[in-house]
Amino acid sequence: MSKRINVLAVICACVVSQASAQNINSPYSRYGLGDILPSQNILNRGMGGVATAYADFQSVNFLNPASYGQLQSVTYDIGLEVNSLAIRSLNPVRKFSNASPNISYVNLGVPLKKKGGWGLVFGLRPMTRINYKVLRNERLITGTINDSISTIFEGSGGAQQVYAGTGFRIGKFTAGINAGYLFGSKDYSTRRAFNNDTVAYYKSNHQTKTNYSGFVFNAGVQYYFNLNKKTVLRLGAQGSWEQQVKGTRDLIRETYSFDANDANYTIDSVYAEKGTKGNVNLPGSYSAGFIIDRLGRWQIGVDYLTTQWSKYTFFGEKDNVQDSWELRLGGQLIPAVGKSYWSNVAYRGGFSYGKDYISVDGDLKKWAISFGAALPMRRVAYTNQFSIINTAIEFGQRGSKTNLVKENFFKVSVGLAMSDIWFIKRQYN
Repeated sequence: MSKRINVLAVICACVVSQASAQNINSPYSRYGLGDILPSQNILNRGMGGVATAYADFQSVNFLNPASYGQLQSVTYDIGLEVNSLAIRSLNPVRKFSNASPNISYVNLGVPLKKKGGWGLVFGLRPMTRINYKVLRNERLITGTINDSISTIFEGSGGAQQVYAGTGFRIGKFTAGINAGYLFGSKDYSTRRAFNNDTVAYYKSNHQTKTNYSGFVFNAGVQYYFNLNKKTVLRLGAQGSWEQQVKGTRDLIRETYSFDANDANYTIDSVYAEKGTKGNVNLPGSYSAGFIIDRLGRWQIGVDYLTTQWSKYTFFGEKDNVQDSWELRLGGQLIPAVGKSYWSNVAYRGGFSYGKDYISVDGDLKKWAISFGAALPMRRVAYTNQFSIINTAIEFGQRGSKTNLVKENFFKVSVGLAMSDIWFIKRQYN
């Protein structure tokens, strides 16, 4: 067990370190706590994000902790992704694209009963991402043709969460709860400079750095009905209510210039605050869904998610955010269990559509299409033992021609889910 924990600790350290090295540049990450990262594992992303009613013993569905009651063996579930983003602004017309590899999550699931019914999960995942750098040039009405201002808006940061959860099953009903520790940062700066070299104007910098952290919780339930001997209907609901975490903020307003090595130095600190305490009010988020499961062959399901971003405040201030919603539809098919390798692969697909939480220049609509597959790595030699590579390909859009900025994304994700048989030392006679 100590070796398992050591391996997990190393991977978790990689998640924290890579979270600060994100390089996807999205101006929309300026709002709220940043771009919201997927709250589903790779398996469910391949199904359009349908996860509220999903449960099996071969993955860790951290969206709904009620699913932990299905764990039957020690399970390692790790997700990786490469995200490509193409941005198009309408005024002025500009195009920009960038890409970034990321670790999506690391989970360890442990059954507390031999035949399932009670499970425990430990995990770590990034929650949000802030990374943008935008340049704006403005002409001043001063009568001098050379007078203009360049403004650079820059931001970085994001949030991560380490969590532990438990779920239990009583008959056809399961319930669970996650307790997590959320920690993150939100660093913004605005730098302005006059573009007239004939006049000696100092450059200005307005910078705000905030760190926040606190405990957060989410809970869920699931229930299933037998439609016939081979088909079940699974219902699910989960949510995280409005919660509050604490933060500390540093603020500086200064003028600066550059030295001979092109490094900036402060000329005058016009205003500064250090260690200001405040609260971050997090919005409540809820989802409900169902899955029709033809045992061992196919599944199809629907999720509806809503988040009350209108209740969000950061150090007492509201932002350009609004209540959001999303509808997800997806499923998977296993052609014929027990025949050829490819007939044992689970093929997945899905679609989602909704209204984004950002409210700038009107509502931002978003949509995504996804495909995925579960690739068994080897034949199962022990009961409830497995080794599976889950894959997902997603592409979609946020914003439209009527919004100032439109984003098109393409994402390739790979997840590795395996039971503890990989870590059992083999013995030979």
